[in-house]
Amino acid sequence: MTNDTNTPKHERRIDRRTLLSGVSGALVVLAGCTNQPSPDDTSNNSSNPTTESPASQSAVFADVEVDGGKLVTALDSDTPADWVRLFGPNGGLFAESRVSPDAKQTYLHLVGETTESYIPGTHRLVAAKDDEILGEVSVDLTPRVTLTDFRWAKKHPEMDWDKSANNWEEHAAFRLENTGNGPAILKQTRWQNAPFVLRTDENEQTFDHSIVLPPEETTTVYSTPPVYETSGGLVGASAIECETIDTKTLQLTTVIQPGSNPTYSETIKYGGKKGACELNILDSETTNQTQTTNGSDT
Repeated sequence: MTNDTNTPKHERRIDRRTLLSGVSGALVVLAGCTNQPSPDDTSNNSSNPTTESPASQSAVFADVEVDGGKLVTALDSDTPADWVRLFGPNGGLFAESRVSPDAKQTYLHLVGETTESYIPGTHRLVAAKDDEILGEVSVDLTPRVTLTDFRWAKKHPEMDWDKSANNWEEHAAFRLENTGNGPAILKQTRWQNAPFVLRTDENEQTFDHSIVLPPEETTTVYSTPPVYETSGGLVGASAIECETIDTKTLQLTTVIQPGSNPTYSETIKYGGKKGACELNILDSETTNQTQTTNGSDT
């Protein structure tokens, strides 16, 4: 089963993360370089990026920020560049944008608008006029997304559930926190052994999403399916015979690009009888992997 996502809620809102002025140690500035740099020019090596603001080192880029799923750049007003290009850690061109003569600003989509997400790591951001490089900076873009919380609507009625639905208490929500300096995107959720899945003939239910996870933000995602529903509601689904089940372990896998796939599991004890089930959560566990990948959803 496939479905579109619902609207996320951002618990901690920081509209933009300034990379040039805020993460000086992560940027190496090669300002004013051309296709034929002078071999005896050592001025760039004299600055210390850990003590001097990279913004003050760049004669071309006035500002570089992550805004949602985009990399936003602002060029110095005197820079005649007509293109800004972003090269990935593998050296290949990932994105480019023509410079607006008026605003001197460009937007490079990292996630959400492209088929493939960027590769985490150090990128080259180049300002060019035709094929001549006027200046460049190195930008580290690495998301770190973890699943920090999982909540059942019945036990947390204070949250922003759609209470116009009769079965709103059977829904769930989880929080994804991105503590990295690059954006990510939630592409999919996969549910196994959840009560609503047990009502079908399938072992797993999958839902598609397109929720951007900006750096330094925690995003609350409300479930598409009624996770804890045991009867009624779902079209074509049978009610669970709870008296025949002892315990089952619900598992949620979140597919994040780029990055790892955090998972959540909880053991549910079934009681009562068909049409009047009683569910109790015995224990739960969250697994957050730290490695990052090139946006694979497997």
